[in-house]
Amino acid sequence: MKKIILSVLVASVTLFAAGGTPIYKTGMLLPPQADVIYKQECASCHGMDGKSTSFAGSSRITYKAITGLNADALATELKQYRGGIKSKDYQPLNKYGYGALMKSPLRDLSWEEIDALAKYIAENFK
Repeated sequence: MKKIILSVLVASVTLFAAGGTPIYKTGMLLPPQADVIYKQECASCHGMDGKSTSFAGSSRITYKAITGLNADALATELKQYRGGIKSKDYQPLNKYGYGALMKSPLRDLSWEEIDALAKYIAENFK
């Protein structure tokens, strides 16, 4: 009985700490939540508006803003950065020298999540 009460208490505290909503975890076959993925994986470099052109805290790392991009072309490029699926013929991309930097946030995303993310960026950052 004590174990059950302790388990319920731990679960309650965890939900309370998360603001009452479960945390979205990429690659878990959940419906893609592109806005959450963007905030978790992309906003730290590209900013909440997609216009950031440098990594926070470093003036040496610069890149173009991600505004005004085509969803299909962006999805293909993100899949190339992710790499790893031979049947899709996506070999890891090192465009502009950002291969490792871009692969890190993309490695756990499913193809459906990448498609949703690309569509979200194209529609919201014009």
